[in-house]
Amino acid sequence: MTDDISNQVAAFLRQNPQWLQEHAAEFGVRPIESKVLSFQEGKVAQLKKKVEHMATQLIQVLADTQANRELVSKILTLDQRLLAVNTVTQWSKAISTSLNNDFNLPGHIIRIVAQPVKSVRIPALLQADQEVIQTALKLTQIQCGIIPPAAFLSLFSATPELASFLQLPLRFGHQTIAVIVIGHADRDHFRPDLATEWVGIMADNMAVSLARILKLS
Repeated sequence: MTDDISNQVAAFLRQNPQWLQEHAAEFGVRPIESKVLSFQEGKVAQLKKKVEHMATQLIQVLADTQANRELVSKILTLDQRLLAVNTVTQWSKAISTSLNNDFNLPGHIIRIVAQPVKSVRIPALLQADQEVIQTALKLTQIQCGIIPPAAFLSLFSATPELASFLQLPLRFGHQTIAVIVIGHADRDHFRPDLATEWVGIMADNMAVSLARILKLS
């Protein structure tokens, strides 16, 4: 009698395999997952990981886009200031205002290397001495991270302590006409591998504006 009932139950389950899965909790059993089901779950897990990875990449892209938008906005603000200046003092003030307020880089030095025509006045504070001129003329490209030459380093006060530097030559007509040295307390702020494309654009804009004031063009 027992064997007959077992055979009937087995026959029923063979004809209705989904019944045991639907009532598994009721009988306290855990059906064995089929290979097909495990494969499907594996594909779902892979797809989930892929979607999560794509979401992470998208978040990074959006963050980079926002950072670039903010950077371009700061550069355009600087350009607007430079378009409005007519004297060396105004030019220097426009740059310092942007570095201080927009880029939060108060530790900077600006020195003019080129000799203007006699009718253009350069404040004594902005005039580079002979040692700075000689050092600046050797600087033909942007330098990041390394400690600047003594001629540049001596221009900074003892405080605040600066750990990384950006040396920015302003070049016009294949010659350096001014130099800006920026220091930061964070050792990793101006890393040697720092991308400088946008900084180069800023330098070109500042150089063109200065060349106009110095009547070099």
